[in-house]
Amino acid sequence: MTWRTRFLCGTLLTLAACGGSAAGGLSGFGAADTTITCASGLVWTQGTRESTLMNPGYACRSCHLGNNFNGQNPGNAREPQKAYFFMGTAYSTQKEADLCAADAVPSGAVVEILDTNDVVQLTLDINQAGNFYSNSTTAKVPVPFKARVRANGKVNAMAAAQTDGDCNTCHTAGGLNGAPGRITWPQ
Repeated sequence: MTWRTRFLCGTLLTLAACGGSAAGGLSGFGAADTTITCASGLVWTQGTRESTLMNPGYACRSCHLGNNFNGQNPGNAREPQKAYFFMGTAYSTQKEADLCAADAVPSGAVVEILDTNDVVQLTLDINQAGNFYSNSTTAKVPVPFKARVRANGKVNAMAAAQTDGDCNTCHTAGGLNGAPGRITWPQ
């Protein structure tokens, strides 16, 4: 039995018994609604409980700045000190639902931020929920910048230079502003 199977079974039992949080690594995730595309089968159920795994797919920086992008922060709660310039979620497929954890993030998967000469300026680890983020509220790299995901010995690169590091404002399940959908790692 894989850790995911044990996790999902344990999560379902925990949620059925007492509505508590899940155990085993991806704490805060419950079973996915089967009507929504969610390859991992795990969705974040802990609201704004602070965690590096929280709210995958949401427009992270926008939320931390107190904005209500796509109804994701109706109370306009703010934590500007955690509104890191580069924030987002990477997935195995482009059509993943908000709050869905990434499915089987490849070991060593990273997001690379490059200058316009294609020189890597910043490398961001992708965690087990698919989330990635920098540690500064300012870019700390030349803007405009380019971005790419490196995993499985391959690269998925953005076609155009960008100025906004809140990746999930364009990389939604349906894609906005020309984005094809979610950020994905190469297969």
